[in-house]
Amino acid sequence: MAKNTRPLSGQMKRKYFRDLFRAEAGVTADAAERLTDLCDRELAEVRARLPLVVRRPLKSGESKPVAPATPLPAAPTEPAVAAFDPHAFSLIVEWRKGGAIGLADKLATLGSADQLRAMAQAQHVSLGDTAEDRTALIAAIVAGTERRVAHMKAAAS
Repeated sequence: MAKNTRPLSGQMKRKYFRDLFRAEAGVTADAAERLTDLCDRELAEVRARLPLVVRRPLKSGESKPVAPATPLPAAPTEPAVAAFDPHAFSLIVEWRKGGAIGLADKLATLGSADQLRAMAQAQHVSLGDTAEDRTALIAAIVAGTERRVAHMKAAAS
């Protein structure tokens, strides 16, 4: 659960604090400058969520504070399609729990041949020369997983 943060130091840190204090209700320009100077002297580096979120509605006649120069992209408003996770399950664990048939059944639930290849590559299972056929690819992943387990057993003895 990583947050969109960025380390700030030097002029970017100073600008961030200045904009933050100016955006706060009840803080005068003079007070904002004094607080900015204080934070600049006391803090060498900060991690801040970008862009600067305005914490209050603007009153008539006020200008909107300026966001930092290089803000992070805003979060998408629509939920994104879940990206394929090649580590969603462990090939070796599935093979140990359900054998070759259990692993083949689990692999059959994946969407495409590209996802099967990505999972094998991410989990260091060699496929050799495999065809584009999903069934042959699943069989190659099962065989590669069996070889990997055998190699791990041999290395441990």
